Amino acid sequence: MGIFSNLFGSNKKELENEKSPYLKSEKDPKEIEFARNFTDKGGKFIFSENANQTLNYFNQILAENCWGINDLKSESTSLNNFFNITKKPIQDNKKLTTQVLGCEYLIANKGSLLICSHQIKNNKLDELPENLIILASASQFVNDVSEAMSLINTRYKEDLPSNITTLNAFDPNKEEDFLSYGSSTKNLYLIVQEDS
Repeated sequence: MGIFSNLFGSNKKELENEKSPYLKSEKDPKEIEFARNFTDKGGKFIFSENANQTLNYFNQILAENCWGINDLKSESTSLNNFFNITKKPIQDNKKLTTQVLGCEYLIANKGSLLICSHQIKNNKLDELPENLIILASASQFVNDVSEAMSLINTRYKEDLPSNITTLNAFDPNKEEDFLSYGSSTKNLYLIVQEDS
């Protein structure tokens, strides 16, 4: 055996290190895949271990952008309570710059977020403010849109939400891409909090 190995230059260790092009490559966990795809599109991904960290990151986002609590809008009672946002009537001439939202699912293979009328009511994406801060939990990661839609159908089978869409364009330089046609580019911060 040693003679043939020397003649042909192959040894067992080299063969073990080579991977067949026909074997399926190992796929990253959906959380890693999502974070990579999301940040590649220009989204800002923040992982939080608990509610205190989430509040700290939220306040850092506000400070970084010079946003005050009066610049924020949220339609969610639970988010208003969590972040201490006072729901206030919007003056006709004042357009708020930032909205705080939840989402339904985080779609790993696209790095996008599935939202519906529960988060954005009947607004179109281009009617939302330019800046969005989204809070999600680690249990909301899914592999693809198909899985997300199946879960939506199961979760809301009695009252399917309207206005189901994905947020997927975060970089104004890539907005011209035909895949983002019809979507509106947003400056997006995503805080994913570990499930308790």
